[in-house]
Amino acid sequence: MLPVGYLPCTQDPPSAANMTRVLDEIIAEAQMAETSGWDGCFITEHHQQEDGYLPNPLLVAGLVGMKTQRIKVGTCVLLLPLHHPVHVAEDCAVIDLATRGRLVLSIGVGYQPHDFDAFEIPVSERATRTEEALEVMRRSWGGKRFSFSGKHFHYNDTLVTPTPFQKPGVPVWMASWTPPGLRRAAKLADGWIADPVQSLPVIKDFANRYREAAAKAGRKPHICLMRDAVIANSMQDAEAESEPTMYTHRFYFQYGAYMPDDYLKDVKSPEALSFRQCAQDRLIVGSPDDCLEQLTKWKEAIQPDYLIIRFRQPGGPSHQKTLEAIRLFGEKVIPKL
Repeated sequence: MLPVGYLPCTQDPPSAANMTRVLDEIIAEAQMAETSGWDGCFITEHHQQEDGYLPNPLLVAGLVGMKTQRIKVGTCVLLLPLHHPVHVAEDCAVIDLATRGRLVLSIGVGYQPHDFDAFEIPVSERATRTEEALEVMRRSWGGKRFSFSGKHFHYNDTLVTPTPFQKPGVPVWMASWTPPGLRRAAKLADGWIADPVQSLPVIKDFANRYREAAAKAGRKPHICLMRDAVIANSMQDAEAESEPTMYTHRFYFQYGAYMPDDYLKDVKSPEALSFRQCAQDRLIVGSPDDCLEQLTKWKEAIQPDYLIIRFRQPGGPSHQKTLEAIRLFGEKVIPKL
């Protein structure tokens, strides 16, 4: 059975009351996922959002870990170049110990300039900072004093404690949707996260490139496939409930995130991007049987080692509908993957 993780995402104006509710809903959705046969819950990172969501995914992952017993908890993704690597290493170790080895750290280099502006970090340094930070974190988890001299970070006879529950350290997955990023993930990380935006042919090409690069680097490939999903009683109901998901994908389109493919070759603007176009070998949509059929196609084509599903987007569906989607997917789809 293919292990499946859940990515919660809900956005509201950032008042204290709203954010308290958001955290309660994330925990409740993670608990529903745990009781419905899911394998993990992963938290994303954003900064300077008008809705307040969500600047500290590691902290929230730890909170989820304290409210669950079995599922993996982690980030998807933590924007590593915005963080100090020793702080990340320490926080990961504490959460991994508290959850008895259930933490997965998924990282990305980031792509929105305003995220970097707030931390006074040049966006041009994102790749080199990520590479150095990951090296520092791995040395930090070794339990021995180490020295390191790079372009951005310098340490002399440094000891970081405690060490994680998992040995030799917390598994690190890296997100990427560019050829240099695929090579970076293959060389440096324990797994690659395929983005939820690209179509099946594009992801298949990326997967082949990643596996080739991992083989050259002498590393075992590990592919985490991420997809946005709208599960309902029928395809018609899914289309009627798809507007929040389409809002997100039009946002990605506006940022130039889509790689060229035959499905969208005639789409010239975000407004022209339709549900039916995105439903073709991109989104997972429809009834449980529809979703299972689509994911089986993806499983056969990509042969992923892990799957992350995101149901909730800015604007919906509601928390209650999301809980039902998690339960339905866990009962009707996951056991058949």
